[in-house]
Amino acid sequence: MSEASVETKDPTFEVSRADRQFPSLTQVYRSPPKNRIRKLLQQPSDEQLPRQLSQAISQRLPWHTIPLTESPDRETVATAYINSLKTLSECYNEIRNVVLEACRANLEFRANDNETHKEARDAVLGEKLDDMMTQAFAAWLPAKNSLTANLLSSLPDVVVLKLNASLSEEVAAFSRQLFELLDRMVDTELFGLVEWLPNQCCCYHFFRRVVIQGAEVRTQSTKESFDEDTDSDSIRGPTGRRRVTSTRSVKHEIRFARHQHELINAVRTSVRNSTVIMPPQIVRLVNSIPEWLYSFVEVIDGQIVRELIIERDVSVEDWTKVDVRDEPIMDIDPGIVIGPYVLSGWGSLEIRKEQERRQAIEDAQTHRINRRLEPALIVAAIGLSGVALGFQYRFSQGHGSFLFVMATTATAIVAAWQAFLTHAALNRFAAPSHYAHSMAIGAATVLMCAEWGVARIFHSVSWVTPLALGAIAFFAFQIGRLFR
Repeated sequence: MSEASVETKDPTFEVSRADRQFPSLTQVYRSPPKNRIRKLLQQPSDEQLPRQLSQAISQRLPWHTIPLTESPDRETVATAYINSLKTLSECYNEIRNVVLEACRANLEFRANDNETHKEARDAVLGEKLDDMMTQAFAAWLPAKNSLTANLLSSLPDVVVLKLNASLSEEVAAFSRQLFELLDRMVDTELFGLVEWLPNQCCCYHFFRRVVIQGAEVRTQSTKESFDEDTDSDSIRGPTGRRRVTSTRSVKHEIRFARHQHELINAVRTSVRNSTVIMPPQIVRLVNSIPEWLYSFVEVIDGQIVRELIIERDVSVEDWTKVDVRDEPIMDIDPGIVIGPYVLSGWGSLEIRKEQERRQAIEDAQTHRINRRLEPALIVAAIGLSGVALGFQYRFSQGHGSFLFVMATTATAIVAAWQAFLTHAALNRFAAPSHYAHSMAIGAATVLMCAEWGVARIFHSVSWVTPLALGAIAFFAFQIGRLFR
């Protein structure tokens, strides 16, 4: 979208690339003058994509595994040819899966302030997804089988030559149809395009189908019917029945949303080498990419400096409403592309939501671990304290080593510190580490006081030491309470 088009009363989204206008559905939208349609810059490598894709597919065909120089028998040739057609069919199914996940990633559901009606949501999203897939593959033609008994009755060299030419044509047709499909997806506002500019800048757009669910409306109607009793002796009077019909309806507003992102410091990386954070729907899209297509799929990564969102209501055919939001922004911004075609994109808001989701999962796992760890740490701290007092008793008798007393005392303090830290994390204290430090100091001085008491049994020691340690323990515990 050009800068001028944003400032006009009637914003346009038409662009042109390789002398083709997108979208080309002029019967639906009134096309602007040619001088208002932005012409996208092309990359020289884009023109080679169909040929490179044909080579990648051709290398997977079983046809190239037969030894053509050794004049293989007819059965071997026929089997390799049929298996190659099956491989093309598998490639078609894999492409359908990729497009399905891309369409699913480009479906957005909103319930506003209403409670989500899941049955209605699933029904309308399923219907929209089916419509998107129908638009994508309506014109796709299956591979043609050229193998006939009449052909196999020819000389082996003739059979091989014609079947090889047939497969080459089918592979080229497959590649051509794939890029025609991508063009068609841009035409129908399902996929977008990317334009690479000098100095690592780029501008790309993609589309979302937005489904906005309204409040559930419940209606009820009652219909009564009576049969007059013709028996004059009857005292029951007229009899009949009542039919109550309850109806629940949910209104959905359908919007087409066009997202345009303008990036600086933009780079393209392979999917395997990308380090960008991907939301779940993009992860499913990436996981659906087959191995033979991997080298053609790239991830855009850069810093977004401008985001333009245009939403158009299409739920009422004769009514059009355009909502333009031009937001100044500076953040990371990735997208999934095949050459110049943008399968899907996502922004900083979705990245933050995904980070929050992952952090919530990590916090829940940490909480479960800490819940199990806290009792063990308390038992360990108490047990090590008892061992330290035992070593202190033996040392005071002159039978042990003071090194053992120091080692067990330090270990008990560390266990107590970890127990306090785990307790603070479980209870979401304001400053867990400060709380653990203060409480561990208090526990350490209490343990030292107990060791002083053991030493007092055998030796004459000063009372100043326990008074000082007790004061330190009191203040440490009081300070620790401030960090809860």
